[in-house]
Amino acid sequence: MGILVSADSKVVCAGITSSFGLYHTLRALDYGTKIIGGISKEIQKDSVRDVPVFKTIQEANRALRPDVCIIYSPVSSVYQDLKDAVEEEIPLIVCPTERIPVQDALKIKTLLKQSKSRLIGPASPGIITPAARCNAGTMPSSFFHPGKLGIMSRSSSLTYEAVHLLNTHNIGVSTCVAIGAYPLVGLSFTDCLALFQEDSETEGILMIGEIGGTQEQQTAELYKTLKNPKPLMAYIAGSSVPYRRYMGNISAIITTPEETAAAKKESLQKAGAFIIDNPARIGEQAFTFLSSTKTGKIK
Repeated sequence: MGILVSADSKVVCAGITSSFGLYHTLRALDYGTKIIGGISKEIQKDSVRDVPVFKTIQEANRALRPDVCIIYSPVSSVYQDLKDAVEEEIPLIVCPTERIPVQDALKIKTLLKQSKSRLIGPASPGIITPAARCNAGTMPSSFFHPGKLGIMSRSSSLTYEAVHLLNTHNIGVSTCVAIGAYPLVGLSFTDCLALFQEDSETEGILMIGEIGGTQEQQTAELYKTLKNPKPLMAYIAGSSVPYRRYMGNISAIITTPEETAAAKKESLQKAGAFIIDNPARIGEQAFTFLSSTKTGKIK
């Protein structure tokens, strides 16, 4: 049922007593996410709404053995919390925290190569599987309805717009993963594509990319090698952005010809993906494209 998280996923939240962490933890609990523990170094509490609170990630992991750890920690402590979660080899780590120093992100990326952990983020609203009622992160759960379309995205705001437009055509979501908006992230588009390709509950895939980097081209290269690939649609933001001008975040900048929206769309189209040119037509064009494939209308 979807990828990476399920109804049985046990979740702990680092930074649970911060205003940011508490707000999203309570929302996730109300949604039905199985949050079994929290971590707070600053404010000592025994529990938050009957969820036990520990002083360290190590204590929480050894007592609860969670499947997912969400890092709501501030920039000042996020590196240490990420390091602890990776070294504890918690299977999935989600990091919504933004403005992490590049050196810290690079150190975490290196640690991940020696760990069994997977990281979504940093600067990611996380992951949601609507049918499982599991929301690990900050996504607005009321937007999402169960279905057969897998979504992987670099842009959180465009993700929510896309989901709203898909809802108008009764296209639901198996799992939505926001990989993060930084140059150095954990889970990549190619990782997500491979997972969605193997997921029995996913019948089609929507990728929301943007200028900067070459993740979209790497995804195109992988897609070409797949046997019986699932239908892939792609929208790439930033078609009118000039060279060396940031578009909202640190990784959305064009420094080479390969990083333009046009180059990314060309690679994906050659690989067999369906290109959506207008974000306002994501729902309409997704419906038309999926109706023309063997998957039919995805609900």
